[in-house]
Amino acid sequence: IAKNGNVITRQYGSWVFLGEIITNLPLAADAPHTAHCGTCTRCLEACPTAAIRAPGVVDANRCIAYHTIENRAEVLPEAIAQNLQNWVAGCDICQDVCPWNQRFAQATDIADFAPYPENVSPTLANLATITEAEWNDRFPASALRRIKPPMLRRNAEAAIAAHEIAPQQPSAECYGH
Repeated sequence: IAKNGNVITRQYGSWVFLGEIITNLPLAADAPHTAHCGTCTRCLEACPTAAIRAPGVVDANRCIAYHTIENRAEVLPEAIAQNLQNWVAGCDICQDVCPWNQRFAQATDIADFAPYPENVSPTLANLATITEAEWNDRFPASALRRIKPPMLRRNAEAAIAAHEIAPQQPSAECYGH
């Protein structure tokens, strides 16, 4: 586990999906995953809310990704809202600064992972007023469906309010996959 709490692979960095297989078959254990961070602390230093409390320890109560995706409250905590930096659906700052991701991660050519063109760089104003019908049209079969429309509106409104962002400024941190 990396200092940012994610698994890092030598081939893909931490941009990986984790899955599991439940079986009753006897399987040989593989070697434990080794640590790859060394003395690097970029993720700890870059986190705008100091959610990475110590190497490998992430405090969800301070994590933008947790609050923009999982928190169902009507209002985001002030410390989160003030630090959104346009993130309205998760946060990848700790992964963006990771040398493993900068050096070794590769873009995929799998079409299913490409963003829907109409969802690249939506405006915060558009996201703050998205209707249920627009939501269903723009995000079918998307991982963003985990975030419900009221939560997306809440997140966009908080980003606009906290950062005094012009309502038509694109938000590159929300993509429809």
